[in-house]
Amino acid sequence: MTDEENGRDPHRGPSPGQTPREWFAGLLRAHIEERGGGSYEELVVATEQAHLRVAKSTLGDALSGKRTPRLETVQNLVTALHHRQGLPGRPELRDWERDYEHLLDLQSDRRTGTRSAADARAASEGRTWPRRFGPLPEPAHSFLARPALRVPPGPGRFLLTGAGGVGKTQTAAEHVRECLLAGDLDLVVWVTATTREDIVAGLAEAAAELTGSTGPNAELTAARLERWLAGTRRTWCVVLDDLARPQDLEGLWPPHSTNGVTLVTTRRQDAALQARGTVIDLTLFDAHESLAYLTSRLGTHHTPPEALANLADDLGHLPLALAQAATLLLDNEMSPAEYRTRLAREGARLADLVPDGALPDGYPLPVSATWALSVRRADELRPSGVAGPVVHVLSLLDGTGVPGELLATPALSALAPHPSKAAARDEVHDAVHNLRRLSLLSVDTTATAPRAAPDSGAGPVGALAGKAIRIHSLTQHATRDLLDPPERRAAAGSAAQALVEGWRAPQLPARLDRALRANAFALAGHAQDELLTPVPHPVLYRMGHSLGDSGQASAALRHFRRLREVVDARFAPDDEISLDTRGHLAWWLAKAGDPAGAARAYASLYADQDRLYPSDHPSLLQTRQSAAVWQGAAGDPHAAVTELKYLYELRSSLGRAADRDTISNRNHLANFLSASGDHAGALALHEAAWREAEARLGPDHPDALRARSAAMHHRGELGDVASALAALRDLLEVQQIDDPEGLDTFATRARIADWTGREGDPAQAVALLGSLLVDRLRVIGPEHPHTLGTRMDLARWRTAAGEPARAATELTELLADEEELLSLDHPALPVTRAALTDALEKIRHR
Repeated sequence: MTDEENGRDPHRGPSPGQTPREWFAGLLRAHIEERGGGSYEELVVATEQAHLRVAKSTLGDALSGKRTPRLETVQNLVTALHHRQGLPGRPELRDWERDYEHLLDLQSDRRTGTRSAADARAASEGRTWPRRFGPLPEPAHSFLARPALRVPPGPGRFLLTGAGGVGKTQTAAEHVRECLLAGDLDLVVWVTATTREDIVAGLAEAAAELTGSTGPNAELTAARLERWLAGTRRTWCVVLDDLARPQDLEGLWPPHSTNGVTLVTTRRQDAALQARGTVIDLTLFDAHESLAYLTSRLGTHHTPPEALANLADDLGHLPLALAQAATLLLDNEMSPAEYRTRLAREGARLADLVPDGALPDGYPLPVSATWALSVRRADELRPSGVAGPVVHVLSLLDGTGVPGELLATPALSALAPHPSKAAARDEVHDAVHNLRRLSLLSVDTTATAPRAAPDSGAGPVGALAGKAIRIHSLTQHATRDLLDPPERRAAAGSAAQALVEGWRAPQLPARLDRALRANAFALAGHAQDELLTPVPHPVLYRMGHSLGDSGQASAALRHFRRLREVVDARFAPDDEISLDTRGHLAWWLAKAGDPAGAARAYASLYADQDRLYPSDHPSLLQTRQSAAVWQGAAGDPHAAVTELKYLYELRSSLGRAADRDTISNRNHLANFLSASGDHAGALALHEAAWREAEARLGPDHPDALRARSAAMHHRGELGDVASALAALRDLLEVQQIDDPEGLDTFATRARIADWTGREGDPAQAVALLGSLLVDRLRVIGPEHPHTLGTRMDLARWRTAAGEPARAATELTELLADEEELLSLDHPALPVTRAALTDALEKIRHR
């Protein structure tokens, strides 16, 4: 029978009046007839003979068009018919896979009708329905369906509650897979919900693509998803996995909808949370379920059921403990009796390991003993002795996603004792995959775009770059419980140093920066004492600066305030560590919008350093300079000029004219001379710097070009705009070759746009700033202060270019975002309000 005769043309699809399922069922029936036909019973026998059993009820549903079969069911049936005819090898299944994909598309289109423009655009970019956001967890080995605890078909909200390790996440994932395979879902949004930041990030990613609208405020973008879900005709399921705090979902709950299902997995039992939806309480396995699970994994041919039942009793019927034990038994060819003997010999009965009172995080039973045996087995595999130290480090990091790049840092490569650095990296890579083999962690290949790991070189470790290592919080907790103090100190030190080394990678992508930051905060939560003893580890400061540099200056300020409290409790006020921490805090006071507070903080710090350091100490002079700079930024440029001039003359008299601090001093002095109206004085300083740089480095060196640009800025202020623009364009030409997406390159583009507008071409300034805004949104994100500043400049030049109405709209949106992201006394807010007033005034006078 030909493809045309049996209807195997996927482009033809269903006949008029025929459903997609009926069409596909016809394909299957025609194929069966072509392969010799047979009753349902005969077909079931054929699948059993091929060791690919398909249930009679499943077969009936598929061939009648009552339900959409699983792809696996179709593949097993076709393979069984192939073998029944005595044909060699395996059948060609690619055509069936294409037909099956076409079936899912037909079902999606049938439910939703004509496609929207957004759907058409998504399809043209290869993003067809059904759509998925967030990685769906891999199926558990021998997943045990629990009919009494199944998620109803919906619609509605369902809360999957219970202790850690009982299978909440896998139950939710299995429900989603079943709905996808049945063709009942168009959209799945899977979000890790351990923190509000994670929830916002996951929902915002889906909202940005589905609505086509993004903004500088991730929370507002995330909230748009609720409106889209409420209005769509498509069927959807949002999974909020491992919700730690109910209040983290305030304002972000998916809507009640006839088209949608919301699944929340959580250990929390709060009444207010349970009132949000139907509660499905997942408990420990009962004796029958434990036996069914172990039988499916281990079989009963050489293992009597009573031995499996005894093993389940010893493990407390905790699903995660059973899974770990089954993996160890299979990998080590160990009998349940031998396992129980070793468990007893270790003195590791779970009941004996339960501490007094409730366990943290609501764990009903510890699995430390099971975990110890599993890790020991991984540690015995080649390379011997590496898996243990690796998992010790992973237990202190962010279990939802440790970036694979960390495994290639020198700090973590050192966990393998091999003298060759390349071989050590290979051994760490192998240890990670040994842990994966024993189901102790997973490697997510969809986490980030691939990139070279720091100092990775060639070899297997490079394969981990761009991937996320995920380890369950229960596993982490069990591991941490087993660490003795020296092991904990060693693991914390390795993790902290690896994070610092990870941050040193050139051209660090924003996604990797976020992952490093999340892991640093997880580490600080698990090992604060270790990170503060004997002195604070640099990672405690680097993580705070990463937070602020990402645009979250207020959060960085809160971090350094907490860090100062901890440092002050451990170190004397005059200790260099305490003084240094105060300096970091003062910096973020300024960056969070309080330059006056920063000036006072630096002045106070200077007073204390002045008692301890000699008058020409570099740190003392630098603190005094910072106090002057922020005093000037707070509105007193004349006082800043006086202080900076004194410091510049002092440093020059000490023979430090070429020092970086002195050069910085001179630049700040010139800038505040300009702010005070003395452009000629500022020009003289910067021209001198320019001539010095040219003489030392040559006229085409980037540093010389920067110095020339700074000098020409003041010539522009004095009326020579052409010179200012020429210098900036020469500088930009070099920067775009060396670092086209660097912050300095973007800053030069912004200055060119500003001078272009000031030269009398506001329309061209608008064009330049529009292009810059696109790049800054892409590279540094919508919340970064530079991005917000670009939006302000763009709107201001729109007003000048004759578009005050559009400028007013953009400034109104910008002001709302700034009030949300910045402190209410941030200096950017009055600037934006003034620009909005100017735009509105222009509209009134038209």
